[in-house]
Amino acid sequence: MEITPEDIAATKPDCLAGAGIEAKGETVGVTKSGMEMRAVVPLAILAGIFIGMGALFMTYVKTDQTLSFAASSVLGGFVFSLGLICVVVAGAELFTGNSLMVMAALSKKISWGSLAKNWVVVWVFNFIGSLVLVAIIFGCGLMATKAGDNTIGNQMVAIASAKIGLSPAQIIFRGIMCNLLVCLAVWMGFAGRTVIDKIFTCIFPVMAFVAMGFEHCVANMFFLPMGVVAASAGFGTQLDAAVLATVNAGGALYNICFATIGNIIGGAVFVGIMYWWAYHKKQTA
Repeated sequence: MEITPEDIAATKPDCLAGAGIEAKGETVGVTKSGMEMRAVVPLAILAGIFIGMGALFMTYVKTDQTLSFAASSVLGGFVFSLGLICVVVAGAELFTGNSLMVMAALSKKISWGSLAKNWVVVWVFNFIGSLVLVAIIFGCGLMATKAGDNTIGNQMVAIASAKIGLSPAQIIFRGIMCNLLVCLAVWMGFAGRTVIDKIFTCIFPVMAFVAMGFEHCVANMFFLPMGVVAASAGFGTQLDAAVLATVNAGGALYNICFATIGNIIGGAVFVGIMYWWAYHKKQTA
């Protein structure tokens, strides 16, 4: 029997279009809102670990100071995408991606209270997962690993000091741009029907936000405590003493809090609300 193009399309459907993605986003939001805490907590911890692993992978690339600025930025962004790939494909609860739950709240499929509860719980346990990874990496003794004249520990402190040194406005605006890109990656992942679809949609948006130096609150839950630990272990002495003194718990929380504000705006407003406004109205018309 001859197989027609219609038969192929029926067995191998193309990716979802905009309205279909928005509908799936609402469904995912309802599912996340209805999850029991016994599922949300371990999945949020895993997300913190996954994103931290991507951050550590990027730190290894950045340690090699023989790379050009462009090569270091692009390659660092590429390897950092490991974190979001693990979240999207393996399944985990990531605060920044959960910004898209706003679509389900706008459609009154979940309450704003349940949305806020999910965000708070996931944020807290993403942080806990990140700190668990910091402890593991400290135990591994990786900070002394060298690339040329630099060490992983020195690079951890340098990354943390650069992030802590930003002004509140810079952190917020960089946070907006970061989660706009991250939520676009998640949004496009909703469109995919295969594992390869989901992996591919993660790579370029994540590569872009890392290469351009934007601020991701969950990544910073690893970068900053790791930098504080490395500084306490005697790394980062190449930095000015006044700069090195800012790499502390207060500086870490300062960045993470402002990055969280920017991430909510970038993901919930510039992706969730914009796409809900564009596509949900068409579905109900």
